[in-house]
Amino acid sequence: MAFGKNSKVTLTECIKEAEDLKVFLRRISEIYPSFGAMIYNANDEMFYESVVVFVNDRPVPKDLKLKIKNGDTIIFTPYYSGG
Repeated sequence: MAFGKNSKVTLTECIKEAEDLKVFLRRISEIYPSFGAMIYNANDEMFYESVVVFVNDRPVPKDLKLKIKNGDTIIFTPYYSGG
């Protein structure tokens, strides 16, 4: 699955109780392997450097230990830089 530069994909998934972002990403990567391969390195259990992640409009730390719950919004976006 490849997305064009103007693409937007929305997934709705239930969060399991006491699930952190790392566990969620591992689970989503198994369900949607091509999506997971674009954003998440399963071997290192980290986001690729080219991806920025927000939960409820706040940037996520790279350790992915952030607890998430049903109703949270998780956004994956490419890293942008420039001036």
